[in-house]
Amino acid sequence: MNEEQENEILAISSIYPDNFSEIETIIGDEEENDVQDDNNNNINNNNNEYSKTYQVIITPNISYLEENNSDGDNNGLVIDKSYDYFIYFKFKYTKEYPSSEPPIISIKASWLQKSDQSILLSHLEDLWNQNELVIFQMISWLQEESIQILNNHYKSTKKFSHYHLKKSLNNQQLNQNQQLNQDQLNQNQNQNQNQNQNQIKEKVPTIYTGQSVTEKKSKFQAHLAIVHSEREVQLVLNQLLSFKKIYEATHNMYAYRFQLENGEINEYYNDDGEDGAGDKMLFTLSKNQAKEILIVCTRWFGGILLGGKRYVHIVNTTKDILNLYNTNSLSQCSLEYN
Repeated sequence: MNEEQENEILAISSIYPDNFSEIETIIGDEEENDVQDDNNNNINNNNNEYSKTYQVIITPNISYLEENNSDGDNNGLVIDKSYDYFIYFKFKYTKEYPSSEPPIISIKASWLQKSDQSILLSHLEDLWNQNELVIFQMISWLQEESIQILNNHYKSTKKFSHYHLKKSLNNQQLNQNQQLNQDQLNQNQNQNQNQNQNQIKEKVPTIYTGQSVTEKKSKFQAHLAIVHSEREVQLVLNQLLSFKKIYEATHNMYAYRFQLENGEINEYYNDDGEDGAGDKMLFTLSKNQAKEILIVCTRWFGGILLGGKRYVHIVNTTKDILNLYNTNSLSQCSLEYN
């Protein structure tokens, strides 16, 4: 790593101390990661400073939409502020950066469609000029300009973001249901105040916990619940996080699929900082045609990087507990988090 790169990393880590990290590489295991050159000779990447990948978790500015989407036009980007809209920006230095090569960059977020990612990456790549450090400029652009660019794209193509609209409508329905529940609560209070607390307590779906898997001091464990609404999903997540052991875990990534009354499938995933894990879990649910399932995979990091092997454990624990559900064998699971 040259001096300019070192200074840039120092600056970025100082400006974003809570959101900056050096992360595990996606391909292979860091302790055993070898690649081949053009002559098929093995090149050991251990301690290779140019194999390091850095990540900054960015929260884009969505206030632009409040100021510019009030013209009655139904097209554009729809944001529901009750959800977290993080962008995971990853970058990796090339040997000749910044003199003659750009950094290697990628972005990912559960709420971004692939076409959205392509649009944003194209703009980021245009920011680079030879002999200029660009990482801070890219982060700032994602914070301040990305939402505006995507919104303008959807408006110019006379489309709207299906994901955001869906989540927004789901949340509106949830709010309506909560309001109905509140109205019923008020009515019950008038009828019998002494019995009120017992009547309004919501039932949390049963949480089934599978066997844990441990490798190099990292522990993985999957939890499954049968759910039919986003409210039930939230109840399960709240229940799990009420346990100190789960709350203090490094990651609690999850995915769910359930069928709506109109026959459509509502599906969603959350990486919880383990970039790329949630979509693999959701793919597993989809492949198994799950229609009433929430799976949470908890990881306790043991201090030793696992590289790509961590995804093997996340997917396998997801498959194992889903197989117990499919074979009516959930009785083999623990009920410790109910």
